[in-house]
Amino acid sequence: MTLQACPYDIGEILYHAPPMILVDRVDQYDDQTVISSVKITADSPFLDGNAVPSYVGIEYMAQSIAAYSGIKALKAGAAPKIGYLVSARDMTLQTRQFVIGETLEIAVYLVYDETPMAVFDCTIKRDGVTVAEARLNVYQP
Repeated sequence: MTLQACPYDIGEILYHAPPMILVDRVDQYDDQTVISSVKITADSPFLDGNAVPSYVGIEYMAQSIAAYSGIKALKAGAAPKIGYLVSARDMTLQTRQFVIGETLEIAVYLVYDETPMAVFDCTIKRDGVTVAEARLNVYQP
């Protein structure tokens, strides 16, 4: 399937509520993929000085997976549901932090779906360069 623009606001597709919505928007999606983005600003949660520690990237990935689930739910006429990050495998961080002014692109790709469990390969890119990646296992009761 071809990636398409997302017609939903991030607040519509996430079970989270402010201030814990960390992802700014979903830019594109299809049946197996979500590409989202977050701009690091002075108001970004978990800001430490002028940067967000790169380990927060796991939550950017997890919320992008939640957005995938929320889009799927809305398209089926249901509401987004709570989900849980079960584990992360093979996580690599190529940077220590995300600095104010940077825009990150988060991509999550469905690898395996055996509802209620699913597995996603995830990447975070900064200026087109991968700076974090992991395989996340998630559970949605």
